[in-house]
Amino acid sequence: MSNTKVHDRPIAVAGATGKQGGAVAKRLLARGHKVRALTRSPDKPAAQELAAKGAEVVRADLEDRISLDRALAGAGALFSVQDFLEAGVEAELRQGLNLTEAAAASGIEHIVYSGASTMDRNTAVPHLDSKWQVETRVRALDTPWTVFRPAAFMDNWEWDRRAILESGVVRYPIRPDTLYRQVAVADIAAMAVTAFEHPEIWTRHIMPLAGDVSTMDEITATLSRITGQTLRYEQMSWEQCVAEQGEELMLMYRYFDTFGMDGGPAYMRRFNPDAMDFETYLKSAGWGEDTKAKTV
Repeated sequence: MSNTKVHDRPIAVAGATGKQGGAVAKRLLARGHKVRALTRSPDKPAAQELAAKGAEVVRADLEDRISLDRALAGAGALFSVQDFLEAGVEAELRQGLNLTEAAAASGIEHIVYSGASTMDRNTAVPHLDSKWQVETRVRALDTPWTVFRPAAFMDNWEWDRRAILESGVVRYPIRPDTLYRQVAVADIAAMAVTAFEHPEIWTRHIMPLAGDVSTMDEITATLSRITGQTLRYEQMSWEQCVAEQGEELMLMYRYFDTFGMDGGPAYMRRFNPDAMDFETYLKSAGWGEDTKAKTV
């Protein structure tokens, strides 16, 4: 790979106090880049942690174009990500387009946009379709861009950790033999930073991201092996999924169960040899013999 690009202006990171943005900001800082962390709440502990590591923390509201213009002034590049779970799908779309237009007007040299696997397929899943609309706008810009389409986040298993360990059951609406693609948020960050450091390779490129491809039965077996517990997989009904997780997530799971996701570990490891599979992620996140004691 060619020499690493060093930006003389800060790289702005949207969602800097969230999962993806936070991981990207920390990795950029660790590699010596200037980081401008965009957040609505600069006083948040996560924002203060980034400031302590050397980031410039800037108040920015994705609903407010004027605040975005100010926040992006003088930035050299942008990591763009939005979260539909926080404000809803319509807000996610609005915010993504606001940020894209502000970036285009600011003179930024490179936008790295993180969307979602399969979002280009006309899925009829609202948050996948909204990400597709944002991606389409990003790709229409004259500004150099890179698009990543991550699979399901391995990190989201943390939401279910206590329930799994206490019940001994892994519950999803997906069939036990369906291939389910996952990626660690840390590896999304690694790819984003690689794109910023090597724009000559990554400009105008689109790449799905997946570090692991396993069936639900295989995922359950891996969880059993790492936790030292005998776990079983239970496929919940679509109605149960709506009741417990909402219609939006049910539609997503149903699409993945029917049509699958994109990307494969071998392809991503060409660029990130250390990308984690599911077992490696679980070990790194502390899913071990002592996990139950820690979470009870």
